[in-house]
Amino acid sequence: MHSTAGVSARRASHCLSPSLCPVMAGGLFSIDKKYFYELGMYDPGLDVWGGENMELSFKVWMCGGEIEIVPCSRVGHIFRNDNPYSFPKDRVRTVERNLARVAEVWLDEYRELFYGHAYHLLLSGVDVGDLAQQVQLRKRLQCKTFRWYLENVYPDLEAPLVKASGLLVNVALAGCIAVEGTSLAFEECDVNNTNQHFNYTWLRLIQHGQLCLAPSGVLGALGLRHCQARSHSLAWLHRALTASVRPGLTDHIISEHQHLPRPSCLEVDPSYRALRVKGCDPTNPHQKWQFGAMGEA
Repeated sequence: MHSTAGVSARRASHCLSPSLCPVMAGGLFSIDKKYFYELGMYDPGLDVWGGENMELSFKVWMCGGEIEIVPCSRVGHIFRNDNPYSFPKDRVRTVERNLARVAEVWLDEYRELFYGHAYHLLLSGVDVGDLAQQVQLRKRLQCKTFRWYLENVYPDLEAPLVKASGLLVNVALAGCIAVEGTSLAFEECDVNNTNQHFNYTWLRLIQHGQLCLAPSGVLGALGLRHCQARSHSLAWLHRALTASVRPGLTDHIISEHQHLPRPSCLEVDPSYRALRVKGCDPTNPHQKWQFGAMGEA
């Protein structure tokens, strides 16, 4: 038996020794039948294949307690060029849908990181099916959190909950956006002022606590709204997200609100130091922003 104190630290150096891993191949393992049934087997809501390796691995680590390591054969697997069976849609969409289903059940707050790398699934409104049975199974098994999994099973994996964090600094005026109650202000930067601290999340929100930056009205005003993690109207593009589609605007913060002219960027008015959303101009330094030394997008 072994304790869960981090996989990488316990990897044996001898090539024939048992090898621990955070996630194993879904179809290349042996398991006690009774234990497999206790874990709920495979999620019956998964289609064909894809994601079952992660789903079962999470259950073993997060719900299974102590695990007995038994030396066994190493198995190699070479994929076919084609599948001799069909998928409900196509293979890619089936696997993506399965992965989203696993993320919804097992990743807790880290599901935002998953969707940050697969944002198209949010835009398409991927249907993961009914999760009630799997959520109840996790409660019944008294499974640990995904944060526990990262800290104890896979501490080598870097999994930041936000893309960037810190002061939101305007390049031209070297001032910062601040929250004053339920409104916004533009002030002299102060790293010790928590009202100037923002997170840029994986779901593309610029967030301060429970409030998010949002275009307000048709005249380009900028305000605060209660965050809705999957609201496209609250989403903003910055740095790496704009590099491939609008390389001239990588220092800008572009609104994804569908009712604004495209593209529209966050700007500070140099005369009134007021914040607004206006048509993007690659040469306008009042539209260029960066997160301060506390983080980088």
